[in-house]
Amino acid sequence: MTRSLLCLALLIAACGKEDAAPPEATSNAALDRLSLGSDPGEALPVLDARDAEDGEVVVQGRIGQVVKGFASFQLVDESLDYCGAGGAMDDCATPWDYCCIPGDEKNAATLLVEARDDDGRPVKTAALPGLRLLDLVAVKGRLVHDEHGNATVIASGWFRKERPKLREGLRWPE
Repeated sequence: MTRSLLCLALLIAACGKEDAAPPEATSNAALDRLSLGSDPGEALPVLDARDAEDGEVVVQGRIGQVVKGFASFQLVDESLDYCGAGGAMDDCATPWDYCCIPGDEKNAATLLVEARDDDGRPVKTAALPGLRLLDLVAVKGRLVHDEHGNATVIASGWFRKERPKLREGLRWPE
């Protein structure tokens, strides 16, 4: 299964039918414990984490796509410049989607971050408090690879290190 198919499967599972109500959000306390008060320390870039052994890690990258309704997102390696980061497509209207990077190249430089509750289920939420697309974050958690080699970090916490500024006239998506 390719990374694209995995992300699509997660989005379908998370969203269900178009007219379905969003999942009931987890309490703020469950989400608050994920927000770390300080940097968790030396972090692996996403590209290195993808090839690392399963176990406890700290990984750093930018938030790419967010799985609607869940505390789950795609973490993109910093070696990929988001569109409008001072180079290619500076006039891009949606820099957070990395539209100027070919899909295969982007998929090869990403991994999934997922927060789970005490019962091992994905944490449901309407939004990721304190985080948004393109934020540079350090994620602490357990790295696992599935039978297809796809890497996921089961997050125990994250720390926002940087929030990029967008050019004037752009608004962050809701």
